[in-house]
Amino acid sequence: MSSEAKVGLFVIVALTIFVVTFLSVANIQLTGEKASYKTYFAYIGGLDEGGLVRYGGRKSGIIRSVRPWADDPTKTEVIFDLRTDVPINRDSRATIASLNALGQNYLEITPGSIAAPKIAPGGTIESIEALTFTDLTKKVAGVADKAVELMGDIQGKLDLVVADADELLDNLNELTDKDNQENVRELLANGNKLIAEQSPKIDRITSQVSSTLESVEALMADLRKVAASADKTVRNVNRTVDETREPIKKDLAELERTLAQARETIAEVRALVIVNEQNINETIENFRIASENIELLTDDLRQRPWSLIRVKPKPDRQVPIPAAKR
Repeated sequence: MSSEAKVGLFVIVALTIFVVTFLSVANIQLTGEKASYKTYFAYIGGLDEGGLVRYGGRKSGIIRSVRPWADDPTKTEVIFDLRTDVPINRDSRATIASLNALGQNYLEITPGSIAAPKIAPGGTIESIEALTFTDLTKKVAGVADKAVELMGDIQGKLDLVVADADELLDNLNELTDKDNQENVRELLANGNKLIAEQSPKIDRITSQVSSTLESVEALMADLRKVAASADKTVRNVNRTVDETREPIKKDLAELERTLAQARETIAEVRALVIVNEQNINETIENFRIASENIELLTDDLRQRPWSLIRVKPKPDRQVPIPAAKR
């Protein structure tokens, strides 16, 4: 065998090994057990039987059937197989996608969330309609129409701005003519003269304001000290109140118990007075009679003090009678 034939045979064998390896690697993700699902589109965008199905961008299945939906012929039913280890849940969505602008369209399944419940094999995955080239053209046309309308509005506003600018230039030209320049010159001269005349007063006012600000700062410092002292006093008062609160509570409780006992004692005394009211009245009457007797005894002793030492009273003295009258 010639060298050229050996080289050709080697190239053919290498290409065969490369193709087999490439197909094995390309389809390795499509092996294993599969589960069937379905979805519905109004526009399928070139999807065909045997087309690729990706889950989160990974090759995960094959389209098994593309046919009109029996319940709604305006939509297309797409039945496809996915590996059983692909987690399909209620948040997953089916859409038509492509890897680049010129690439073949394929069926893309979005993963959804982990917490969402799973869809059983044979279930339906909700679809998201793909944006077609016609839709894009309509949107671009709408944007272009709005852009034309916007340009017309801008042109009208620019005309107004140009008119206002022309009017402003006219006003500036009128303001900067010779007479107005002379007036402005006189106005500036008068302003300079006024500033020169009022500068001493302004300096005095500035000095007074500075002195006032210094006094205010000193006053603020004093106020800060007073505030600090007041704050300290308030803290001391709070501490004193906290320290005396419990003893005061105890004293109040003791006072309340004493008042309760005093009320009980008064009630007992009132009951005792009510029970012995007659005896008390008799005692008071005896005291009154005894007082009267003592008063009579006192009067008798005042008139006849000898009665204290003589049992029998001395007879009264007789008045003597003169002899002539006998």
